[in-house]
Amino acid sequence: MAQPNGAMGYQAGAPAPGTDRRAPRADPIAAAILLLAGALGIWQLLLPWRSIAVDPSGTGTVSTTGWQVYRVLRAVPDPPGDLRAAMFSVLGVAVGGGALIVLGLAMMLSINHRPLGVAALLVSVLSILGACWMLIRTRAIFEVGLFNLFAQAQLGWYLFLAAGFLGLVGSWKALATG
Repeated sequence: MAQPNGAMGYQAGAPAPGTDRRAPRADPIAAAILLLAGALGIWQLLLPWRSIAVDPSGTGTVSTTGWQVYRVLRAVPDPPGDLRAAMFSVLGVAVGGGALIVLGLAMMLSINHRPLGVAALLVSVLSILGACWMLIRTRAIFEVGLFNLFAQAQLGWYLFLAAGFLGLVGSWKALATG
């Protein structure tokens, strides 16, 4: 049967000719990267950040975890803006790690990953900004210079710094897959 005006009839649900629409699929690589970034963001709170000498001779040292750093910064009465931002950075990377885990799990679904990739990108950028703030304001927050901080640094500190950058890679992968 002829269509009016020469239009061709198409089956319902079939893509129009000339459109390149692929069915959404799971992205296990982006999921793995985001899950790892999220785990780093949470573990930084639980693992030691730095070792501090207890006595002047340097024989006794104590390690502080990310949670202890957060608690010390939170206990400061009427903290200045530097310390308040540092406190929220430590906790924000951990909460962002939880968000990256949820977004990583969602990457295993056959859905459009671009909105989730944008959300992961936002979380990752905020984590990177928090880490950069801590690096820039090291003397005001930890009362040591940047090089001395890295001399005292332990695994938790490096996880704090790496979580946002790994989340950035995972979010780019999610955005590229679509």
